Amino acid sequence: MNRSRTREKVWILASLLSAVALLVTASLVSAELKAWNQEEVTAAAALLTEKTADLRTTLRKQPPPTLGQPGKRAFHQLRDDSTAVDQTARRLHTALKEGGGLDETLPTYQRMLSSVRSAQRELRRLQLGEPVAGKLQAAGDALRQLQPYYDEDPI
Repeated sequence: MNRSRTREKVWILASLLSAVALLVTASLVSAELKAWNQEEVTAAAALLTEKTADLRTTLRKQPPPTLGQPGKRAFHQLRDDSTAVDQTARRLHTALKEGGGLDETLPTYQRMLSSVRSAQRELRRLQLGEPVAGKLQAAGDALRQLQPYYDEDPI
């Protein structure tokens, strides 16, 4: 495959990821807050933990941009952000399993969203392959299941 076709495919994928991010944001804005249900929130956090771990593993397997390719710093920042999101999602799930309610878990949820926003900024600078896009979509879907329980600005 020649370079122009590769660049075209990368540009299409980057556009697709931007569209997914916009859809995620739009769907979160329209979500209504739900009454707290410990069992449902804990199950949603368990799913989020699974999906963020999958995303982190997939990102770790991606080769970083080579010398001369743009985005090397953004790529490493994204890897770091994905680790932070994964670790915070696990902490959130553990706190919920131990009976932590909204007040106890909101700071952890907010910390996780901070890392998610940082990752979104880095994603705009990168052109990643299809495996990452699928894992990103799955993690976003899992996060959307948690969002209606927290009174937080949408991501």
